[in-house]
Amino acid sequence: MLLEGKNILVEELCDDIICEGIVTRYDPDSPYMFCKILLMSEEAQKDLGIINFLEENILVIKRYAKEEFIDKTYFIDSKDVRAVIDNDTYNKILKEGLEWMKN
Repeated sequence: MLLEGKNILVEELCDDIICEGIVTRYDPDSPYMFCKILLMSEEAQKDLGIINFLEENILVIKRYAKEEFIDKTYFIDSKDVRAVIDNDTYNKILKEGLEWMKN
């Protein structure tokens, strides 16, 4: 599949997060969501500075901006990406919430 424009095909990550030692369940109503990148257009890659290693990056996006595609996958536009993080940072967020940033 070849994506046009600044489109990205993603899959939502639905992991629970530990905040201040308490497990916070995945919230489907949160205004943001973490996404695994499945496919990106060249324009979106350039826009976000992700040229290689797509599988090593996680996107934080505005939930309302997603367009459902097939089997829990979504199209988003690169303008709706709020952050690009690596897998290590994502795992730190899952284990420690944002507490790790304060240290």
